[in-house]
Amino acid sequence: MRFSENTRNVIKTRSKNRCEVCGTMAVYGQIHHRRPRGMGGTKDPISGSPANGVLVHPSCHSKIEMNRTYALERGWIVRQGEDPSIVPFKRFDGWFLLTAIGDLIPAQVDVVV
Repeated sequence: MRFSENTRNVIKTRSKNRCEVCGTMAVYGQIHHRRPRGMGGTKDPISGSPANGVLVHPSCHSKIEMNRTYALERGWIVRQGEDPSIVPFKRFDGWFLLTAIGDLIPAQVDVVV
């Protein structure tokens, strides 16, 4: 499922046009699906929600795609079948839960990565 224009705007607003992985300005960044769409796509509404998308600049997007285990540990990627709104996400400024309406909720994470 692609992100709607409204969802893309919510993600960009939440990020303040900063890469949500490293914090640098990403005005021309890309919206990354935390839970990959998979072959044939999906009809699950959470896939198109702000909880499943993060703004990243191209080099961080490449880092995520090339280091999948590292990305999984930080919530940058979410396994199929998992709800991205309950998987903590390591942003440049801490750990958060990303909600389906675009909010950030501080998250306690037991492991240090």
